[in-house]
Parts: sequence; C-alpha cells; structure tokens
Amino acid sequence: MKMRGGCLAFVAMWTMPVQAAMLTYSSGTGFFVTRDGYVVTNNHVIDTCTDISVSGSVPLSSAKLVARDTHFDLALLKADALAMDQVRLSSIKQPLRAGDPVVVVGYPGQSWETGQPKTREARILNTKGPHGEEKWLEFTDALAQGNSGGPLLDSTGNVVGVVAAKGRLISYNDTATQEETVDTFDLAISLPVLRHFLAGNNIAYQEADSGIYQSPDRVSDDARRYVVNVRCKLKQ
Repeated sequence: MKMRGGCLAFVAMWTMPVQAAMLTYSSGTGFFVTRDGYVVTNNHVIDTCTDISVSGSVPLSSAKLVARDTHFDLALLKADALAMDQVRLSSIKQPLRAGDPVVVVGYPGQSWETGQPKTREARILNTKGPHGEEKWLEFTDALAQGNSGGPLLDSTGNVVGVVAAKGRLISYNDTATQEETVDTFDLAISLPVLRHFLAGNNIAYQEADSGIYQSPDRVSDDARRYVVNVRCKLKQ
C-alpha cells in the first residue's frame, strides 16, 4: 500500500511458495492451541489452498479449515493428529513493554524440507501498530517468508501474538521520483484479537502468567512441541 503526501504505510509479508512434484504449494507456520488438534495460523497462509497438511511437531497429517477471520488475518484448522503439547497464552498480568525480548519460532525459507523450525530473537518496538492500531504488535526485524502464522513468544514461552507481516514505513509525495523508506519492522496480531477469535470459535485455550525468564533456547525447545509447518496445495 502506498500513500501520498508524505504519509506512512506498511506492506505485508506473505507465505513461502514451494514446488514439489510439479504441484505448487504455499508453506507457512502454525501452532496447536489444544491437544486434540486445533491449530492457529494466518488466513493468508491457507486462503488460496485446497488440501492442507501440518507437520513438524507431529507426523505429516491432513487438516481442514474450521474458521477464518479475513479482517484480522486469522484461521483455525483441525488437524488429524493429537498434539504433543499446546501453547499457553500470556495472562498479561505482566504487560508487554517496548524493549521486552520475544522469540519467533517457525518455518521460514526452506526449513519446511527438513521439518526443523528456525528460531529468531527480537524485541518489542511498540505494543500498537504503526498508526496506533491495537490489533498489531511491532517488533524488530526477525521474519522471513514462511514465518507467517507462527507464535510470537515472550521470555517465559507464552504466546503474546501471532506473526503476520513484515512492515515498511514509507514516505511518498507527488513530486518525489522515488518513495523513501522511513523504517522497517515486523508485525504480529495482538493477543486480545487472538483471544477473541478463539473464544468466538469455542476453543478452550490455556493461559499462564509470565514472569520467570527462560533462555531463548529453552523457549525454542518447548515451542518445537506445538509449532507446525502448514503446507497446502494452491488452487490452480
């Protein structure tokens, strides 16, 4: 999206396209919110797909779309597999602040081939979006294509958002020949939006207090029990 007159905007990060057996797939990330197989991801990960599958923390299993929210870019899947573990949403008794450490665990690039998720460390930049939107969290540059739909985890390992987009603030006016990048950052869907989506679909999620620091490696090790690669055949 571009806006004139020196305004600011952001552009979204999409899923990782892959080729396999002459078929085109999209590859993103998701996470189990219940032990009986419910998975959250971004709507744009599965928006133009037919057959959906999940793998990583579980053997390759088919999944079906249960619900979606196109406005907030969320989707709920039901996998034909039982989860090893499920996420805990932060109770927000210790609210996020700018500068707080966070961890991204997902399947960027070609990591879907190995089935091993990648981990990146980041920090919260703003607890709202670039225009003050409460549906977003801003954090430092940590994403690549394929991270979409994964969990944003605090230093305790609790979910504080859903990874969604890579942002770029730009300045553009009528006389300029080129747009100017003002800032770059990553975006996650905020926790209140995720809570509302799950409650609206009768998903009994778990919460936990955040307070005891864990190393990023420990957070990553725990996340591998519930983070999945979401892959689906694109409509032709």
